[in-house]
Amino acid sequence: MTTVVVPREALEAASDPEKAYYLTGAVVDYVNQIQRAGVYAGRELPAVAMQAYHADLYLAQVNNGGHSQFIRNTGVAMLPTTSGDALAGLKAMGASAQHQILQEMIAWVDEHPGEAALQSGFENRAAELDALDARFYEAERLQPMTPLAARWIANWPELRAVAKEQYASEIERLAQLNPLLPERRIWLSVRQVSYQITDRLQLTVAAACGGVMPDPELKLKVLAGFDLDVEGEQCRTFGVKTDKGSRLCVFEEAGGRLYEAGTSSPFVGARLSTVGADTIRNFSRIAEENLAAEAIDLLLRKLGLDPAAAITALSVSDGRAAWYAVTGNTFVLIETLGDRAYVVGSDGKAALTVTRAEIERHAAEAAVGRDSLPTPP
Repeated sequence: MTTVVVPREALEAASDPEKAYYLTGAVVDYVNQIQRAGVYAGRELPAVAMQAYHADLYLAQVNNGGHSQFIRNTGVAMLPTTSGDALAGLKAMGASAQHQILQEMIAWVDEHPGEAALQSGFENRAAELDALDARFYEAERLQPMTPLAARWIANWPELRAVAKEQYASEIERLAQLNPLLPERRIWLSVRQVSYQITDRLQLTVAAACGGVMPDPELKLKVLAGFDLDVEGEQCRTFGVKTDKGSRLCVFEEAGGRLYEAGTSSPFVGARLSTVGADTIRNFSRIAEENLAAEAIDLLLRKLGLDPAAAITALSVSDGRAAWYAVTGNTFVLIETLGDRAYVVGSDGKAALTVTRAEIERHAAEAAVGRDSLPTPP
């Protein structure tokens, strides 16, 4: 990819220092949208785009929670790439003071890898990083990065400004230039389904929702976790959204328990279901053996539905499992077996079937997409 597309009004606003953030924000939007629509890896986009993107991330993170937060939210593994891009961007835009500060932060991380890994942006904050924060805020007061960045971006030969109403179609045109777009899109959606039916927390919640009797609840979203007193014990509990409303799911070694969520104390209502660790392991095993993620993705695509679905684990037995897939306003009941998978119609019979051979071909396409993406350092 050699082009960076922004709305024309964002480029025109860059001449005003007070509105410079329109252009820097437009580049951030471009990177996010082209990666989502075209499934491009960061290294496949123009280098300047990633430099501006990560410089803006650096600015936002330090302004929000200091260098400690920047390290924590970036992650030690990705810090060299992200910081390297940001350094190049800061140098190119002429933010010399911020560039020097970031260099010193990188040196500190190299010298204190253990302490760097413990940074949280909150309780765990290194004094050396707090000192860098103070210098950074002073540098921003004297010469803020954003107007410098906007002036730099406005002169990129890679930049292309289009009318606001043309922006979406231009993003899609550039997305279609990716020769591996179909395979990468399959891989991303298969991975999203696979995560829900193999990750222990996600699968526990999915199975707890599916275990509600007599009518299973459809899992829509798993929310943040917190410790809560449940039935007289402190338990790790996660918020859950289902088609019936707000729920709470206790997540523990023994399995999971789904409860109604109260709006005031007590916050935990009636217990709705209990699912054991053996059942969760069986779901995970059958999902892997039957290529359930690939099968679910393939069936949803054949139905013409968005494969970005929320999955509920309904039942599992020897060699087979049943799942609900919720996509948009539609829910689909799918059974996966060793030799096939099918959509269950309203009459309880197979409405659409795919064979193991078809599922394996779909899995091979997903693997092509996966293997074509550069491995993060």
